[in-house]
Amino acid sequence: MSRQPVFEYHAKSIKIPLELPNAQNQIIQIESGYAFGAGNHFTTKLCLEMIQTLYIERSFINVLDVGCGSGILAICAIALGSSSAIAIDIELAVIGETKKNVYKNGFSSQIKVQNTSIDNINDSYDLVIANILTEEIVNIGKQLVSRLNKNALLILSGIRIDEKQIIIDEFSQLRTHFKKILTEHDWCSLLFCRK
Repeated sequence: MSRQPVFEYHAKSIKIPLELPNAQNQIIQIESGYAFGAGNHFTTKLCLEMIQTLYIERSFINVLDVGCGSGILAICAIALGSSSAIAIDIELAVIGETKKNVYKNGFSSQIKVQNTSIDNINDSYDLVIANILTEEIVNIGKQLVSRLNKNALLILSGIRIDEKQIIIDEFSQLRTHFKKILTEHDWCSLLFCRK
C-alpha cells in the first residue's frame, strides 16, 4: 500500500480511491462545500491513511465518527467493510452535506447521520474517530473512551505535532494505550487502543 492515499480533484467534488482489504479498489466521491473534511487537509489525509491501514489488519463492525464534517471518514469506513456507522456533528449546517455525501456513495442504509454531541450517543463501537481540534478532543476525552468496545481502537486527529504529548498524556490516564502516530507537515493523527 502506498504511504498516502491519492486524491483526484474535480470542480466541486473529490474522488478518493480506497485500497480495500480484499485487494480490490473502490472510489468514493465527496462534494466539497461548507463542511470540513473534503479530503484535502492534512488531518483528513492522515485519518484516511490510518483507516486504510487498520482495515487491512482487522475488521470493525461498527464505527462512530465524531465531528463528521463532510462524512468522509464514516463513508470510508463503510466502503472498507464496516456494517454500520454513526456520523455526528454539532454544527447543523454540515449535516445536510454529510447526508448528501452518504447518499451519493450509496450508504444511506448503513450510515446514520445525527446533529448531536457525543453526550447523546449511548452505544459502544469497534472504532471511534474524532478529527477535531486538540482542545475539543481533551474536553470530550472521557466520552470518547467510554464509547469504545473492549479492544476497540480510537483515532484522534486535528492535532498539531507540538500538541501531541498533551493528547498522549491525557488519554494514557483514560484507560487507553498509545499505539501509533502518523505525521505530515505540522499535523498528526494518533491511534489508541482501549486497555
